[in-house]
Amino acid sequence: MVFRHATILTENNKQHVITDGALAFEGTTITYVGPDSALPKRYDTFLQLDCSDCLLLPSLTNCHTHTGMVAFRSLGDDIADRLRRFLLPLERTCMTQELAKASAALAIAEMQLAGIGRAVDMYYYEQDIAELAEQMHFSLFCGETIMEESPCNSSTAEQAIAYGKDIPNGTYVHRMYAAHAPYSVTIDHLKTLQALAKREQARWTMHLSEMDFEMEYYASSFGMTPIAYLESHGLLDKNLLAAHCIHTTDDDLRLLAKHNVAVVHCPVANAKSAKGVARIHAMLQKGIPVCLGTDGPASGNSLDLFTQMRLCAILQKNAQGDRSLLPASEVVPMATSVAARVLGIEKSSGSLEVGKDADILVLGLTKPNMQPCFDPYSVVVYSAGVQNVRHLFTKGSWVVRDHHLAYADEKELRLRFQQAATGFYAEAQRLLQVKE
Repeated sequence: MVFRHATILTENNKQHVITDGALAFEGTTITYVGPDSALPKRYDTFLQLDCSDCLLLPSLTNCHTHTGMVAFRSLGDDIADRLRRFLLPLERTCMTQELAKASAALAIAEMQLAGIGRAVDMYYYEQDIAELAEQMHFSLFCGETIMEESPCNSSTAEQAIAYGKDIPNGTYVHRMYAAHAPYSVTIDHLKTLQALAKREQARWTMHLSEMDFEMEYYASSFGMTPIAYLESHGLLDKNLLAAHCIHTTDDDLRLLAKHNVAVVHCPVANAKSAKGVARIHAMLQKGIPVCLGTDGPASGNSLDLFTQMRLCAILQKNAQGDRSLLPASEVVPMATSVAARVLGIEKSSGSLEVGKDADILVLGLTKPNMQPCFDPYSVVVYSAGVQNVRHLFTKGSWVVRDHHLAYADEKELRLRFQQAATGFYAEAQRLLQVKE
């Protein structure tokens, strides 16, 4: 296939932008990126798409989500103690294999329609979710969530770890390891997950320095921050994706930089839960790799990276009182090339270059919100939305075509979810009636 006459954000190491460009791929691999006028004649016989009214960029990567939590979306969003009143009780009593899988199918569909071709997922029943990802041609880094108390589909943390080790790697799936948080997982189990990731050259992830009670607990119990506590046990390394990191000291940032820990910034979920604004500008100044996540649909509601990119830039500008801070050209890589580097797949993905996978997002420029386009980076970060996602390709597979899914039927996914969620809905309604 060949894309003709497009504006191409290559996201290569020099962030070359090609106007009136062409991109060709054969099978799963990009074979030409450059001026349309220099496109070799051999591509004349290929299927061609006129992209004169489009932007091409690498497909987006969501580095932190919980796909199985679609069932919680819009439940008790404005209630202060939502976690203990709704999320934990419903997870323990009503989260079934069928519901987690039906939720994940909706989440993957939502992400694909939003231009996301890859995600990092941590929840329960991840073997089933891995199977879904393969069926839907969705690149997924899968990690079974490990907790000491009431793991959802295991009796013990040890069982959950064993289950996570059996998540199969596939064409689209990469096994990884996931601890809920340092306060909910023992040091021994954290070290086990770290060792597994190191042995398999995989990634591992956890929520870190996110909650007020978390910060208070480590300060009162150990006289240090959670990040310093992990460092004291040798648990910071280059394979770790630390989600949130809202509450950080200067010394925390020094430690993250020293160990090359990647931070996954989830600005919508952070702001919605009134947890604060992460120090992204300071992190970048320290050389800490920062990528973007939506968090789960229970926290950030929509699985949309356009909103995350926009809020990421705006909040940092506002916090520092400097509108020139964190320009759009520095934000887009967080969802593309930086994300690929953090996940260790930068040789095959994250940019539009010859030899890399055909992971391609086609954004239409014809809708009113995309006009005019003086700066394509600004349009992507400050204007674009899911409605502008025209096509999405993952490893050369045309997964979204003219705004429609290729490997799933939205109506069928919705009906399957509604059937699986019957018991969950009933219990949720009961909890909503309970007076606090």
